[in-house]
Amino acid sequence: MSVEDDSRKWPVVAGDFEIGDPNLSVAICTLGKKIAVDSEYAIIGTCKTENIGIERVVVNIISNPNIRYLILCGPEVPGHRTGSSLKCLYEHGINEDNRRILDAPGAIPYIENIPLEAIQRFREQVELVDMMNVSDPARIRDEAESLVGRTTEPFPGGPFWVEFTVEADRAVHRSLGSGIAVLPEYDTYLDPQTSLLDEMSMGASLTLHPTTIGAEVRETESGTVLIGKEL
Repeated sequence: MSVEDDSRKWPVVAGDFEIGDPNLSVAICTLGKKIAVDSEYAIIGTCKTENIGIERVVVNIISNPNIRYLILCGPEVPGHRTGSSLKCLYEHGINEDNRRILDAPGAIPYIENIPLEAIQRFREQVELVDMMNVSDPARIRDEAESLVGRTTEPFPGGPFWVEFTVEADRAVHRSLGSGIAVLPEYDTYLDPQTSLLDEMSMGASLTLHPTTIGAEVRETESGTVLIGKEL
């Protein structure tokens, strides 16, 4: 359900972001990596999933009509292909029957928790600036400052508010249904959808025989990598 109510607090959906000046016209999405950009902006943050993550970005942008530019930068998220999926949403929209982002390369690119009108508003409100795989803060800053310097009017019609809730049954329906065995002798697996360790059915194994192994987490330019290592 969408409503217009200027008394509501922006941004309306929690996430991994920082607020700048809500009156400015630029939002920056750094995809799979936090990047400190020394520039003015309305909001800057990451987006790591090609479904709920993208929905959160859309909801927070359309509820602030001052935002007219979305800089898409930082490293693409492996598997999820969040940046490419978000770009496809902007350029092509979704299949209204199954809610899949058209031509999106992500594993589960379904927009199911926000109305079609919100998607159309997003596509009309912002101009997407493609800087995917650019992680240089200086280059991102220069682009942001250039856009902020333009004379841009707020999008007509005021904020577009969305009552954002995730329907659990739909989330289960889109699940990949298998995990990667990290510690199979202890029934510990990595859920490829949530990136969390849990007990679940095995889909692929890092080790074929019970052994003492550990899981090392590394932060790379492409995002977070989980590495299985024998101890």
